[in-house]
Amino acid sequence: MYGINNKKSAHFASVVLALSFMTVLCSGQSVSAAEQIVPNDIKPALSKVAHTDINEEQMRLAKVIHKKIIETQAKEAKQNDTFKAYTDKMLAGIQIEMQPIKTKPFVWKGEEKDDTLKVTLDDFWMASTETTWAAYDAFYATDSAHGSREKDGSVNKHVRPYIKNDLVLIARPTPQYHPVTHGMPKVGYSAVGVTHHAANKFCQWLSFQTGHFYRLPTEAEWEYACRGGSKKIYSWGDDLKSATEFAWFGQKEGSVYHKAKQKKPNAYGLYDMHGNVLELTLDAYVENRKKHFGKDKVRNPWVKATKPYPHVTKGGQWKYPLEKIVASARTPTQPRWKRTDPQNPKSIWAFSNAPFLGFRVVRPVTIPTAKEIYHYWNSGTELDGEMATYK
Repeated sequence: MYGINNKKSAHFASVVLALSFMTVLCSGQSVSAAEQIVPNDIKPALSKVAHTDINEEQMRLAKVIHKKIIETQAKEAKQNDTFKAYTDKMLAGIQIEMQPIKTKPFVWKGEEKDDTLKVTLDDFWMASTETTWAAYDAFYATDSAHGSREKDGSVNKHVRPYIKNDLVLIARPTPQYHPVTHGMPKVGYSAVGVTHHAANKFCQWLSFQTGHFYRLPTEAEWEYACRGGSKKIYSWGDDLKSATEFAWFGQKEGSVYHKAKQKKPNAYGLYDMHGNVLELTLDAYVENRKKHFGKDKVRNPWVKATKPYPHVTKGGQWKYPLEKIVASARTPTQPRWKRTDPQNPKSIWAFSNAPFLGFRVVRPVTIPTAKEIYHYWNSGTELDGEMATYK
């Protein structure tokens, strides 16, 4: 058993504890030190990942960005009431609106009768809309000053030693062979056909620019935010007559997705949580979450992926019937969503056959460690093009 046995260790422990309290105070929570250090329920545990499986360059970037996030947090902690709605600006001039989600323990029910968990979540912010093409294209845009990129989105090896800006070194999507929108409009619409890996790299890119830690939501976070603080099956309640005021659903073949903010938001100020396009989450798909975690109570649960498929998507899409867009509904990602991609191996960045799949981002009030950040942004899905079978 190890203890604090010197002044340096004691000072380090006090700094970590102070940062924890700082994060809690910024969120408006009243949480004791004992509660603050309760570990998150992440399974498989991050500690089981072999050091040889860690990408050194990605870990270096995680540490660089983590340092920037801590510095930004320290500056903002001096302000009063920082847990409120805000707008972040990207370098390209694109804005992203974030809404505060104040949480409380809730009962999470799955598709199987015995799949019931008592969940505690830390507070977080969630984007008011799905990530738009304007934001994603700013990330996608080719950096002509540094030439074309490798298939994995990294800067060409012969150029890399001369690049000093880490933002440039973050992987970017490579060009696709056909429009992932399938001819649908883009201006004002959600970015679609984006893979789990691409969404993770977008979050890394966004975090570097803003000094705020962004990632995909866990399934539990997404569902809690969707319900708008209620226990109803839809964010607006159980009244089916009100559905058309809040959601796009039940549309015919040949129809297209819709612009953001055309329907009413839920109680948290979030738009299009039901219908329009499916939304990616961090979680791998398991049939029974209670059996997966092996306990009745969980804190900030994350079903970490060990393979590219399937992941959980939430919210349904514009062609789904009303009963398939309830808050608890889950649609697993599928390799066949890439079946028309002519590349071999297929793209790790785009689903050529999923113009109904998008994503939105969250920002937890509790800043993860650099190691945790690495895993949130690098969860094995980058191996998709090599490992998946397409039918």
